[in-house]
Amino acid sequence: MSATIAQTAPSSSSAARHTYRPDIDGLRALAILSVVFYHAGLPWLKGGFFGVDIFFVLSGYLIGGHIYAELRAGAFTYREFYRRRAKRILPAFFAVVIFTLLAGFILLSPAEMTLLSRSAFAATLSASNLLFWGTDNYFAAKSDLNPLLMTWSLGVEEQFYLVIPLLMALMARIRRSLILPAILAVCILSFGFAWGAQASYPMAAFYLLSARAWELGIGVALAVAELNLKTTQPRPRRTLLLSVAGLCLLLTPIFLLSAVAAFPWPTALSSVVGTAILIALPASFINRRLLALAPLVFIGRVSYSWYLWHWPLLAFLHILYGDRLPVATALLAIALSFGAAVLSYFFIEQPFRRSRRAPAQLLACYAVFSATLLAICAAVWLSRGIPQRFPARANMEAADRTIKNDPCLASDADRPNLSAQCFEVSATRPSVALWGDSHAAALAPALRSSANDQGYGFAELAKNSCTPLIGATHYIPRLPLLAAACLRFNCSTFDLLQSDRRISVVVLVASWAAPLNRSWLDGWLTADPAHEPRVPTPEATRQLYVESLAGTIRALRAAGKQVIVLKDTPAFGFDPLMRIRTARIPARHLFAQMLGVRHADDPGSAHPAGDASIPIANSVLEEAVSQLPGVPLIDLAPALCPTPTQCAYRDGDTLLYVDSTHLSPAGATRALASFPLPAAKPTSTRPSTLTR
Repeated sequence: MSATIAQTAPSSSSAARHTYRPDIDGLRALAILSVVFYHAGLPWLKGGFFGVDIFFVLSGYLIGGHIYAELRAGAFTYREFYRRRAKRILPAFFAVVIFTLLAGFILLSPAEMTLLSRSAFAATLSASNLLFWGTDNYFAAKSDLNPLLMTWSLGVEEQFYLVIPLLMALMARIRRSLILPAILAVCILSFGFAWGAQASYPMAAFYLLSARAWELGIGVALAVAELNLKTTQPRPRRTLLLSVAGLCLLLTPIFLLSAVAAFPWPTALSSVVGTAILIALPASFINRRLLALAPLVFIGRVSYSWYLWHWPLLAFLHILYGDRLPVATALLAIALSFGAAVLSYFFIEQPFRRSRRAPAQLLACYAVFSATLLAICAAVWLSRGIPQRFPARANMEAADRTIKNDPCLASDADRPNLSAQCFEVSATRPSVALWGDSHAAALAPALRSSANDQGYGFAELAKNSCTPLIGATHYIPRLPLLAAACLRFNCSTFDLLQSDRRISVVVLVASWAAPLNRSWLDGWLTADPAHEPRVPTPEATRQLYVESLAGTIRALRAAGKQVIVLKDTPAFGFDPLMRIRTARIPARHLFAQMLGVRHADDPGSAHPAGDASIPIANSVLEEAVSQLPGVPLIDLAPALCPTPTQCAYRDGDTLLYVDSTHLSPAGATRALASFPLPAAKPTSTRPSTLTR
């Protein structure tokens, strides 16, 4: 969008004039530089994503100012407004989406192409933020592997552009002086929603317009106030102090965000307020001399195209590497994307912005092109990524859908699924209950088969990220409601196991190391999820872990259950399926070799992950079980690992792992090939007593 806005001079009347402000482009430059270098993985830019918040304020200021100036002059029309928006946003957007789809066609597997086409479909409808929010779950692909993830912010802005003209035009019809109070009211409501949502629904606070509207609204309110009020700039000394304070507020969260800080609050407020202060002080030294520097102004002008181009290039590199990018490679991608942005600015953005087509004709052309793109994306999506390109990969990826489609693995539910397909328990034979998280669910098909073959019924009682414990629960800051849900699920499961005499054997298995990572992303163990937990010390975590696990096993044994504890299956520091794709998709393998990617081949086995939390988790299991003689602690690793340093993730064309930690059904069968269950004994025919 242009950095031209109808605004008043610092000490003039409210008569509007169009004044180009190079400092606005300088602010855009700060925003885009923080975003792209954060995405490049520079460790000193932990809060670089706050550049998007800067963009939101600037966008609200510029667009809101245009709308209000035209409303005040009686010249505003929706058709002309959306004609300008289409010319500004769509040409470069279409170019990037088409490039991404073509690159995906030769580089991505059917499953990956399915997700990409779905993202492109949503992005074309300006709804990708809704898609990413709605599909953000435990099994969602890593964000750095989605080449169109950056379109979430475009979705927020375009949704805002559907709402703000209607609101401002409606208020103008009633009484023009109501526009500013109405915008401020929207800001307050949005701010309140975002503040409340971040505690329980942080992904909603990140992706949804309702939680981001206050950032755009502050920019709109600032533009309206400048155009509507007689304003004077503060004295030079005060102006300098305020502008320095604004710059500090803007930059501080970008450089000083903590690894375990709540996201995106309250730090986003600092960036938003700092940006608003700088916008309001065009005559300050910071604005005139620093932000108006020619290199910053040029970067600001190409910032939209740079924002679009940098992320797909980085995402495809992440896909090729299957891991973190070398900093040099990431910086090279940033440089290439900047070159693409410059070309896009001069040869796509500018020519299309100079178009003189009538609004109706131009909007019709864009609508036809959008409809065509939507049809192509829908066809690829519905075909499951055109599997005919790589049929062998499509067959291997089918195993990935087993656990994701498992009806017995609870996600939103806080009670186990007791339907017949998950709770195969009868009064005529004893039953085995598998209690755990998604790693337990991955073992479920094989354990069910083994139990049935040995005369047992079978019950799968599993919930994502929920370690099977009583007295403690897994707290993850990015999923703040999970801890209480896990506590309810585990209490319900424990009551069921304790009271149902038909269940004689309980198998406990989980990603035991997960609560030991103690980070915002992975969380930690807590005994009190009702209060926001602080990061515990390693010693406190270990003590709570041992006590709660031993207490859980002890209570199950007191209820007459035989308890078997399984160590977690080996994990890898990479996604085996990604490695197989890179090795077996020709163009992908060629690019990986050209870039010198390590592990671009697919030997079928690799060194297991060396995460420090894994041996700690194993020692916790050993200490807890050592207190309870007769409780077996079984290691499934030997069935998967021919040697201590090599574990198989593939057997021929059969996938043993669907990702870095979850077994496929075939992998689970191999892991449990010699799993010992006690001899099944007939159960009492008396009905069991089930209580809650």
